Amino acid sequence: MKGLENLIRVRKWKLDEKRRELADFEALRLGFVKQLRALEDQNRREQEISAGDPEVGFSYAGYAAAVKEQSNNIRASIAEVDAKMAELTEEVAECYQELKKYQVALDAHKARERYEQKRVEQMSLDEIALELHRRKHGSR
Repeated sequence: MKGLENLIRVRKWKLDEKRRELADFEALRLGFVKQLRALEDQNRREQEISAGDPEVGFSYAGYAAAVKEQSNNIRASIAEVDAKMAELTEEVAECYQELKKYQVALDAHKARERYEQKRVEQMSLDEIALELHRRKHGSR
């Protein structure tokens, strides 16, 4: 039983580690999404400014190309993070299943121990009752 408890402890630790790693990637993804939104907002402001001033509009083309490249890079990073998150989600599910398997085995072992303990206690009580019955009916 001690071995199962140790396995459960190790599996819980591994599951917690995977969950923390997944949370880190979720935070990283959220940061990329915020960067992308900020970049798109900044690009919209630059478009509005360049639309109102023809001199600024001339230089907007170079800025737009840089924004597009930066946006594509951020989107590629998001896609990589999404792929890693999918992989980690699967690993978390596997770790959870392993943990659950050991917990069920431990619960079954404890249930068998309780059953055996109750059986032994009942046998002892039956023996005492039988002895009392013999004394009561043997002394008449």
